[in-house]
Amino acid sequence: MNQALVTVAAGAHYPLDRAALAALITTLPGLRVTPPESDPPPRVLVWDPGSPRLDVLPPLGPDTALLLVVGAMERVAMPLGVAGLFSKDETPEALGIAIRQVARGDEYLSPTLALALLEATGSSVPLAAVDPRSLPEREQEILALLAEGLSNKAIAARLYLSVRTVEGHLASLYARLGVHSRTEAALLAVQRRLAPSN
Repeated sequence: MNQALVTVAAGAHYPLDRAALAALITTLPGLRVTPPESDPPPRVLVWDPGSPRLDVLPPLGPDTALLLVVGAMERVAMPLGVAGLFSKDETPEALGIAIRQVARGDEYLSPTLALALLEATGSSVPLAAVDPRSLPEREQEILALLAEGLSNKAIAARLYLSVRTVEGHLASLYARLGVHSRTEAALLAVQRRLAPSN
């Protein structure tokens, strides 16, 4: 997807937070800030609720992905319709990565929020079919980078692989670990300390 086509709406519970978030996003390459009600609608709505409540969200169309920006110490959850959770502890550059990732239809979960999410929901990732530390070295590398929130393209660039090769490794990982999504695999990696959790 052409990064220049990624349109983003910035929202927050407080007007100053909303203005600051919009100003930050305008500094990130390949992103353009538009109002939530623009036509065509923005590809992503980046929303800082200022609290765990989401009842002040503007109505979203089916073509707009929702990325929540939350503090690391907040009680977080992944409500229906949320494509990603982004921690305020991460860098502005990481926010750009997260926005582009959810714009492509992928999920995004900040590593620092993975364990908090498990604690908040009182759940855990099912035990893996195999111990992730027994995976081949390359698959462990890919799993750790996945848990850092990197997209397939970014993982491929980091490891000097093709995107198709990364996708093949991920399919193998999901089958070996008995998981069904990027988020489950990332949570499992953080649980097993294969990726940083802070």
